[in-house]
Amino acid sequence: MIRVIDPFAQARPTWLGLDDTGHRRKVFKVVDQDLNTSEFLVGGLTIFEPGEASSLHDHPDSEEINYIVRGSGEVVDEDGHHTAFEAHTFMFIPKGVKHQHVNTGREPLWLVFVYGPHSELPST
Repeated sequence: MIRVIDPFAQARPTWLGLDDTGHRRKVFKVVDQDLNTSEFLVGGLTIFEPGEASSLHDHPDSEEINYIVRGSGEVVDEDGHHTAFEAHTFMFIPKGVKHQHVNTGREPLWLVFVYGPHSELPST
């Protein structure tokens, strides 16, 4: 069955990074094994306020695609390379590659994530 999902009404919202200064963000997961019974994918929306970032993390067995709905920022790899991105761009992150999303702009960053196969969200 096809589902249309409102991330603000039907998702499982989670705050990440509350105990780690600069890494606070809200994640609205909309698809995984439990939510909408996805067999292969995890997906949702992450919102970063200006100056906030994810932790440096990876998904060891999952490839990831991100789409930037709103805002701008940079993605940082484990070697410290910074690559800028803007609204309406995609990024592809191969499995096992450590990465960090950073909101370098002046407005909230809305990032849609999809990765598969199933993997856990970072804990921070």
